Amino acid sequence: MSSLPRSIQDLENSHPTPRVPMVIRRLFKSPRNLDFESAMWDMVNLIVKPRKAFRASYYRRQIKHRLSRDDPSFFILQIFLLSLSSTFWSLEYGHSFTEFLKIMINMIFIDFFLFGFVMATLFWIILNRPNLKFRSSQDSKVEWAYCFDVHCDAFLIIWVLLYFLQFLLLPLINLHRWISLFIGNTLYCVAIGYYFVLTFYGYSQMTFLKNVNFILLPSLLSAIVYVVSLFGIDLSNSLNFYKYI
Repeated sequence: MSSLPRSIQDLENSHPTPRVPMVIRRLFKSPRNLDFESAMWDMVNLIVKPRKAFRASYYRRQIKHRLSRDDPSFFILQIFLLSLSSTFWSLEYGHSFTEFLKIMINMIFIDFFLFGFVMATLFWIILNRPNLKFRSSQDSKVEWAYCFDVHCDAFLIIWVLLYFLQFLLLPLINLHRWISLFIGNTLYCVAIGYYFVLTFYGYSQMTFLKNVNFILLPSLLSAIVYVVSLFGIDLSNSLNFYKYI
C-alpha cells in the first residue's frame, strides 16, 4: 500500500505540474472565477496585522496543496493601484502623455516587476541551499512563484508609503527643506525596512526553513542609514522615480 503524502511538497510532487501555471490560466477566465474580496482582505491585513495575514495565507494555500497563489486577484489589484498612482503622480510632475508613460514604466515595470524579479530570484537561490533547511526536509523546495508572491505581499507597504502617503504629504514636503528631508527619508527608510520585515514573515511561515533571520539585516541597515541621512542626505531626492522623467 502506498503511503499518503506527508507534506505540501509531497502533494505537489504527486500531481503533474501543468505547463502553464494556474495563476496565469485564470487571468484569461471569467472574472467570476476571481476572488477580489479575499485579495482586498489580504491587503488590509498585510498593513494592519502582517504576521497574522501571512500565517492565514500559508494555511489557506496548504489546503489547496500549493504555496504559490493560484488566484491572480491580488496581483491584478496591485497593478491597478500602481496604474492609479502613476496617473496622479503624472498630473503632479508630468505635462504630457510621454511623461505619463515614463512614470508608469518606472512604477510598474522597474520598481515592481524588475525589482520583484531580482528579489524573488535572489531568495529562491539562497533559500534552496541545504544549510537553510532542516535535515528531515532536504528534499523540500522553495518555489520561485512563491518567492514572487512574497515580494508582491511585501511591496504593498512600499505602495502605501511611497506612492500613496508621500503623494498626500506633498504640500508639507514642499514647505521647507528640512521638513522635506525628514518626511522623505522617514518614508523611504520605513518602506524599505518594513519590506524586508514582511519578506521575513513570508518565508518564516515555511516550516522546513531555518535560520532565516538574516532577511531582517536590510531592515537594520535601513535604520542606520535613516539616522545618518538626517544630517543632510536627501534619500527621497535620490530614489524618487519622477527624477527620471
